[in-house]
Amino acid sequence: MMSFELNARANRLLAEQKARADKEKARIEKERVLAERQRQRELAREQEAQQRRQQQLEAEQRAQDAEFERREANRGVYLRLELAALPTDEAAVAAKGVRRSKDKIILPPSAGSLLMSQDASKNGAMLFEVALPAAASVPDPSPAPSTSAPAASTSATGTSSTAAGVPGRTHAGVLEFTAPEGCVLLPRKVCQSLWGSLDASARGSVVVTYVLLPKGDYVRLQPMSHGFHEAMGDLLKEALEAEMMTLSTLSEGDWITVHQPDTGREWPLRVQELLPAAAVSVLDTDLAADVVPSLEAEEYLARWEEDQRRQQERLAAAAAERAEQEAAEAAFAARRQAEEAAAAAAAAAEQAALQARLAASLPPEPEAAASTSDSGAVFACAFTLPNGARLLRRFATSQPAQLLFDFLDSHGAGGWARGSYRLVTRMPRRVVDGGCDVTLGELGLGAGGGGEAFLLEAVETPRAAAGTEGAGGSSSMEVCS
Repeated sequence: MMSFELNARANRLLAEQKARADKEKARIEKERVLAERQRQRELAREQEAQQRRQQQLEAEQRAQDAEFERREANRGVYLRLELAALPTDEAAVAAKGVRRSKDKIILPPSAGSLLMSQDASKNGAMLFEVALPAAASVPDPSPAPSTSAPAASTSATGTSSTAAGVPGRTHAGVLEFTAPEGCVLLPRKVCQSLWGSLDASARGSVVVTYVLLPKGDYVRLQPMSHGFHEAMGDLLKEALEAEMMTLSTLSEGDWITVHQPDTGREWPLRVQELLPAAAVSVLDTDLAADVVPSLEAEEYLARWEEDQRRQQERLAAAAAERAEQEAAEAAFAARRQAEEAAAAAAAAAEQAALQARLAASLPPEPEAAASTSDSGAVFACAFTLPNGARLLRRFATSQPAQLLFDFLDSHGAGGWARGSYRLVTRMPRRVVDGGCDVTLGELGLGAGGGGEAFLLEAVETPRAAAGTEGAGGSSSMEVCS
C-alpha cells in the first residue's frame, strides 16, 4: 500500500513538472513571436521612414532641378510664390491712367525686391503665370532663349516654357509692388480667365511664377453670344485692336471683353488658339486675329449634329429591326417550306409504298375467255379519274368489290387519297363505297358480260346532291353505303 502511494505521488510530481515545463516553453515561444512581430513592425516603420526621406529628397531634387531649369529659361531670374488672392480696386487703377492694366496684377514689395535683386528688368516687361494651387506644376524645361530674341522663351517645338490652355491657369503682367505682404491683387480679367467664369472673383490662394513669353503672331477668338459679328460689323477690327491695347498677355482659354463703340455693350470672347505658343506676350507685336462663329452657334450646330446622329441611329435601328424581322420571317418561311416539303416527300413516299403494296397484292387480271368459268363472269371496267386519265382492267364477278379500290389506289386514284372517294356508275346509277364486304356480282356489276364505266366521286358529297342526279326520270340505286 505504501509503495502504491509513493508511486502515485511520484507520477503526479512528474506530471506537474512536465506541465510547468510545457507552460514555460509556451511562454518563451509566445515572447519570441511577439518580439519577432515587434521587430518586423519596427523594420517596416524604418523602411517607410526611409522611403519618405527618399521621396522627400527626390522631391527636393526635382524642385532644385526645376528651379535651375526655370532660372536658365528665364535668364537667371526665378520667382515662385503662393499668395492669398484679393480683388484689385479697378477704379483706383483706372484713375492712374495706366495702359494695358486689364491683366496686370499687384504684387507685394518683397516680390519686387527679389526680382530687382536678380536684375529682372534686363529681360524687359515682367510677365507672370498665375495658377490655382491644384493646377500649378513645374513646367517642362526649355532651352534658354538666345540674345537675338530677348522676349522669346520657347522650346524647340515652339511651345511656351509655361503650360497654358488648361483650367486654373493664365498669365498676366505686373502693375506695381504695393500689395500687402503675402497677398496678390488680381484684376477682373485675370479672375475670369483663372476660374473660367465671367462672374468670378478673387478667392483662396494662387501660385505666381515669373516667366518669359514669346511674342504672339496669331489669335483665334470665339464670341460667347450669337450676333457678335452682325453687331460689330465694320467696327470689329477697331474694337479688337482697342482690346489688345489693354492687355499684356494672352493664354489659350482666357476670357477677354470687346467693347462695342456705338452701343457701349461688352461682348465676352474666348481665346481658342494662339501662335506660336499657348501663352504669348502681346506687347510690341502685330497680332493676326480670326473670330469664329459664336459658342451659342457652335452649341446649336453640335445639338443639330447630335439630333441628326440620333435620327440616323434610329433609322439604322429601325432598318436593322426590319431586316431582322424579314430575316426571321424568311427563316420561318424557309423552315415551313422545308417542313412542308419534308411532309410532302414523306406523304409521297408513303403513297408510293402503298401503291407498291397494293399493286403487289392484286391478283392477276383474268382472261376475257374465262367469262363462264367457275370464278364467275369476266367483264371490263373503265375508270375515269379526277385528273382526266382513264384506266382499263378486267375483273371477275366473283372478286370482292374492294379490289376495284385497290386497283385504283395502286395507280394513285388520280391524286385522291385512299378512302376519300367512292365509285359511281351512270346508267343506272350505282354507288360503290370502299369497304363493301361483297363481291362484284352481288352488287349487280358485270351482269350479262357487259362492261362497266365508273366515275370517282368524293365521299363528302351530300346525299341530296347525289339523289337529285336521277330526279329527271332516270333511276337511282345505291348499292352499298
